Amino acid sequence: MKRFLPVFLLFALLLSACVAPAPPQSAASGESAAAPAAADDLLAEVLKNGVIRVSTDANYEPQSFLNPQGEFIGFDVDVAKEIAKRLGVEAEFVTPDWDLITAGNWGGQWDMSVGSMTVTTAREQVLAFASPAYYYTPAQFAAADDSGVDALADLNGKTICVGVSTTYETWLSGDLESLGLPEASFYADPPADVQIIPLQTDNECAQQIQAGRNEFQAFLTSNTVVEAAIREGVAIHRVGSPVFSENLGVAFDRASEKDSASLVAKVGEIIAEMHADGTLSGFSNTWFGEDLSADPTK
Repeated sequence: MKRFLPVFLLFALLLSACVAPAPPQSAASGESAAAPAAADDLLAEVLKNGVIRVSTDANYEPQSFLNPQGEFIGFDVDVAKEIAKRLGVEAEFVTPDWDLITAGNWGGQWDMSVGSMTVTTAREQVLAFASPAYYYTPAQFAAADDSGVDALADLNGKTICVGVSTTYETWLSGDLESLGLPEASFYADPPADVQIIPLQTDNECAQQIQAGRNEFQAFLTSNTVVEAAIREGVAIHRVGSPVFSENLGVAFDRASEKDSASLVAKVGEIIAEMHADGTLSGFSNTWFGEDLSADPTK
């Protein structure tokens, strides 16, 4: 019998080597230990679904608007699509009202905002912004050609149109602390004794003038919007020089049920790459005719 024992032991060892050990299981659900953490992570969910939902504006040419075929186009749209591409997912666009986007508490209805949102102290209380900013724009007054408003001094005591819940409304109200922009970003003081008319988007101010409904003497918006309106033949002109500069960022909801920290960081990395490789500069030149991707305060 002793001569056959080593052969038996060798056969047993070979048999046990062919049976792979079972992977460790979660005590609660039978899933791998990493799964619960991924389920609470917004980036993991986006990658799993293959889609990132992006809030933007359908009436903010040239940043974002609908072409005759009903497709979203514009600078912000190109930026959002490129971010999605580098994440390896598709971009899906939604168009909630601007004041809902800036208020936070999105309820999981969209994942990020690529809508030319200025990073402000007040907004940072409810929103997280990817760093760095993806572009910078000057805030510019404009007025109808027959308004008699030609200089910044002419704006005192006038009625001025802005988009609701915008930095333009905040600046005109004199609440510079809520803006939280660097001192170097301000080029002028707000006009005195103005009456503010807020519309759903500041682009509607130019459209009101084009329609002949002049309930205000001037409006304040991004210089890019003013330029686009002039190119489209709206009878307006710039009033003075830009009054302040804005740093525009991609925003995320701090109250999101799923942790957005990893997605915020990843999008920040992607934006930095897009600055470095010239992608943002190219998009800017395409839509604005100039490079607005560089920080004017540096």
